Order: sequence, then C-alpha cells, then structure tokens
Amino acid sequence: MTPMWLRMAVPWVLSVGLATTIGAQSNTEEFARRQYESGVSFMQNRRYAEALKDFQTILDSFPKSSVADNALLQAALYHLEMTHDIAAAKAATDRLLKEYPETDSAPAAHVADGRIRIARGHAPADVDAALASFERVTRLFPGDDAVPEAEFYAGDTLRLVRRNDEALERFRRVAMEYPRSIWAARAARDASICLVQSNSPLRALEELQRVRSQFPGSPEAAEALNYNSIIYRLYVRPPAQPPYSFANRFVGGASEKFQDVFGIAIDDSGRVLLGHKQGVAVFDAKATLVKSVRADEATALFLDERGRLMFARRDALMTETAESTTITAPAPDGKIRQVEEIPAVVAMSDGDRLIADRKGKSVIRVSTAGKYLGNFLAVNTERLARNRLNDVAAIDRETKGIVVADRDGRLLTRILVKGPGYEFDNPIDLAFDRFGHLYVLDRGKASIFVFGPKYRLITTIVFPEKDAGAFRKAQAFALDPAGRLYIFDDRVQRIQVYQ
Repeated sequence: MTPMWLRMAVPWVLSVGLATTIGAQSNTEEFARRQYESGVSFMQNRRYAEALKDFQTILDSFPKSSVADNALLQAALYHLEMTHDIAAAKAATDRLLKEYPETDSAPAAHVADGRIRIARGHAPADVDAALASFERVTRLFPGDDAVPEAEFYAGDTLRLVRRNDEALERFRRVAMEYPRSIWAARAARDASICLVQSNSPLRALEELQRVRSQFPGSPEAAEALNYNSIIYRLYVRPPAQPPYSFANRFVGGASEKFQDVFGIAIDDSGRVLLGHKQGVAVFDAKATLVKSVRADEATALFLDERGRLMFARRDALMTETAESTTITAPAPDGKIRQVEEIPAVVAMSDGDRLIADRKGKSVIRVSTAGKYLGNFLAVNTERLARNRLNDVAAIDRETKGIVVADRDGRLLTRILVKGPGYEFDNPIDLAFDRFGHLYVLDRGKASIFVFGPKYRLITTIVFPEKDAGAFRKAQAFALDPAGRLYIFDDRVQRIQVYQ
C-alpha cells in the first residue's frame, strides 16, 4: 500500500515538473524571439554576416520555436535580393515550405519561390513554375497580405518575358482588388512600363498619376514622378520644344579637371561616379566631390548587383577596398589566358558579369567570383549597357552599329550605322532609361540618338556648337532615374547636366 505522504506528493511533483517544463519552453521561446529580433536589427543596419549568424543559431538550436520559419524566410530573401545566391535562396525556401508549411511565413515563401524560379531562367518551364508558385498563395492562403504581392510578381514575371498584355492584366487586377496596398502602387508603376513598350505613353501617364495621387510621399510616388519626366520629354512635349536643355549645372567645381575619362555611373542614392585615368571620382547628389578612389590605369567602372562601385584595372575587377578578382578565359588553343584589357563591364541582375574582352574581340560571362562561364556575344566592343529585362547593348567597333542581345546572349536586333532619320559617325557610349529606351552618344555628330522600345529612332539630342551646353568633345555619359543626362565633355573637363 502506497504511503499517504507519497500519494499526496506525486501530484505535487508532477505539477512542479510540468511547471518547470512549461517555464523552460517559455524561456526557450523568449530567447529565440530575442535572437530573431537581433538578426533583424543587424539586417536593417546592413550587418548581414551577423544577421545570418543569428538566424542560423535559431535554426540550429531552436528549430521548433515560433520564429524559426521567419529566420528561414529572412535568410532566403537576403540570398535572393542581396547576394543573388539563387541556390542558397532555394535551399532556404524549400526547407521552410517542407518543415513549416502552415506558418505565417509560408505565403511569403511561396512568393520567394516563384521569384527564384524566374531568376534561374526564362524558359517556358521556368515561367510556368514561377506562376504556379504565385498562384498557390491565392489558393492556399486567401486573404493573406502576401496575395497582392504574389499577384504583382506574377505580372512582373510576364513582363520580364515580354508578355506585356498578360502582365498588364495582372497589374490591373492588383490595382482593382487591393487599391490601398503598396503593391497596387508598384503594379501601376510597372504597368506604365508595359504601356510604353506597347506604344501607349499617354495611358502610361494615367497609371503614374494614379500612383502619385493615391500614394503621395511614398518612394513609388517619387519613382512615378521620374517616369513622368521621361515620358513627357520623349512623347508629350510640344514639337517645337527640344527634349533637353542645358541645366547650367556641372558636376564638380571649376578647378576639378579630369582627363582620359572612360565612364560615368549614377547609383540609386544619386551619387555620380566618374572614371578617369587616376581612378574614380565620387560626387554626392549635390554634385560635390566627396571621395576619390585611387586606381591608376583603370579602364572601366560599374555598379554591381548590390549597387557597389567596382572597376576594371588591367586583368582584374576590383572593389573600393582593393579586393581583386583576376579574370581569365580560354585561348583559341584551349589554354587559359588572362583577359588583359577590359574596356567595359556590366553586372547582370543575377550577379554575373559581362566583360568586354578587347583582345578576344568578344564579350564573356563570368561569375561574381570571376569564374569563366562562357562567351556571351561575338562582338568587338568597348561599351556595354543593360536594361531592366537584362537585354544588353554593345557598340560594334568594326561596323559602328549597335548589337542588342537578350540575357542569354541571343541576338535581338542590330541598329545599323545608318537608318531612317539618323546616321552614326563615331558612337562612343550608350545607356538605357527605365522604360528601355536606348540612348547612343555619338562624338562625331555631337549628338545623342534615342531609340524607342522597338529600336526605332524617336528623337535626336543636339546643341549648336556656340550654344551653352554644346558637347563637341563628349567622352562618356549616363542617365539618372529621371532621365537627366550627365555628359562629360573634354573641352570643359567636367560633367555637364541636361534636363
């Protein structure tokens, strides 16, 4: 017979044990939550390595906590949007959807999965898989905040593969069904791109005005204003009014003279980067010189997929902190050779670099680590430009025409040296605006030719030699998000601004 004291103690011991277990679980959950908040804070302050450590600690030590799925989602989005490591992003989303399929992060994980699939390729199978991932969000999680996001990215996927009519239908669905969501603003903004591509610029203005009136003060409204400026300048202005006028503004002071300029870039913050024989001059959004990056014998500069300044010097790509990646490619005899002269580089949205190989008279593709991935385009060029569809334009030095290829190097079109309304003399630089218009700077003609989405000439920018702002010895140029022109002219040895 069990003693009374023992029978009375058993429930007490069980209750104490249960309370201890619940307390331990509560402490574990609280610590996991704090670890997650730490990671988010690191991420917001761009201390990405530390953020990933916190998220990995949660996955290793607290996989059953309520924030484990959130940690996986943060890691997936970081790899997708920042490092463009598609394999790492896919591994994170696959794990999240397998181990945490019913959590609050699952809808966003399906959106990320669709974005990953279209980032890997634009083949019909890739497009179908991406669209299926977005459609699952609506079917499995109706009413979730991720639904308008999924609808937006479905439209964006269709836009990327040039199915503009279908993309417009998706974008309009977002605007109609979720008019107060920020995704509606983004959908209207990108609908304007589809409309310009379809030769409907006035309808594009209506979409952009909707963004500005319904979402005032938002970053999307600021973008819409920039887009409006481009459309007005190219399509709406009175015929007698020139598309650009000299702004009577220079980048840099009168005493800041630069020689042997090889390129200009403008980043998202408004900084203007000027590449010259001694390195890269960095100007802030107010056109004040704030930094000089020393790089004797630099030959090209570009912004990588994360917006960081990089430049080419001899046979290597370098960062501002002097990290160097040597570039090699196969020689005709199969041996590996260094790419000795690099006059132009562009970064693709997936992080790959396209490099003009002067000696090889071609454009090659390399990874972020500098690994040779293959020939991209058989053209002898010293200038490259990429648009938001990852189409790439190159000036052909031998024909003086322009070659345009898609993201995989397949030829899309050639702009011949002479065509309706134009004739190239000495094209030396080129750039795309947000809508995909191609601008070609011709030093011989002292002009910029602007080609529309179908690569037909829509306007020519020229200033008489005696007028203020004339650029008779232009060497390089760039466009900012509002389509303003920044042209370096050897005569004044500074950048002149046009708006």
